[in-house]
This record gives sequence, structure tokens and C-alpha cells, in this order.
Amino acid sequence: DVLNEKGLAGLNEAILEVGKNDICVALKEITRFLERSERSVAFHCVKGKDRTGVLAMLIQSVLAHTDEQIIQEYFLSDAPMRVGNRVLERGSFCRNRFSGAPKIAMIDTLKFVRKKYGSVSPGYLDDISFDASWRKRLVNAQKKL
Repeated sequence: DVLNEKGLAGLNEAILEVGKNDICVALKEITRFLERSERSVAFHCVKGKDRTGVLAMLIQSVLAHTDEQIIQEYFLSDAPMRVGNRVLERGSFCRNRFSGAPKIAMIDTLKFVRKKYGSVSPGYLDDISFDASWRKRLVNAQKKL
């Protein structure tokens, strides 16, 4: 019931909090790949909005994208993933709360990160050990594409 109440923003919070080590590893691997390659990198999960959306938000923050850009690009995944309105009994997983990629989910996720860590970058990223030197490497690797 708690997860149903918080919806996608709550799921994103859980991903950010529980997955810190995995997120840092992913960011470092993406950076290393970009440094040694002249190609872009693709990353995804099943639907491209939960783990992928969080990882994309972190990368976009490092690359100085505005909140508006981050939110709008996240929202591009919304329409193809919507399911019909369904009301489930208490204690059931409410798929409708987690379908799509509504703007409010990313807005609330960014608010959560800023409230807890002060910022996405450097705040949260320093906390997970994706520090200034790694962020600079990512920016420089992206520039060569």
C-alpha cells in the first residue's frame, strides 16, 4: 500500500536509495565506454522509465540539462506505456499508478534528491562516489561524440 501511495516517484526514490552502488557502477561503465569509443551508448530496462529514467536523469544533470529538458525527455516514454484505469483492492499492486511516465514522477524525484542531498550534482552523485573527477570525465567523453 505504501508503494501504491507514492507511485513512480516513490519507486524512483527506492531505486536511488537502494541502488546507489549499482547506479555508480553503471555511470562509471558508461563513462569508460564513451571514453574508449566513438559511438553513443544505449542503456535500457524493461520499459525504459524506471531504472533507465533515473540513470538518464543523473547523466543529464551531469551534462547540465535543465529540469525542464529532463522532465520532458522522461515524459516522452509516457503515452506508449499507459494502461487503462483500474482500481485494485487494498494490498494489491496498482499497475495504473506505475504505468506511463508522467511528468510529476520526475518532478517529485528531482525534489526528493534536492531535499535529501542538496542537489543531483554534486550532492547525490558525490554521495554515491561518482565524484567531480568522474563527472568531468563523462562530460569530456560526451563532448567528443
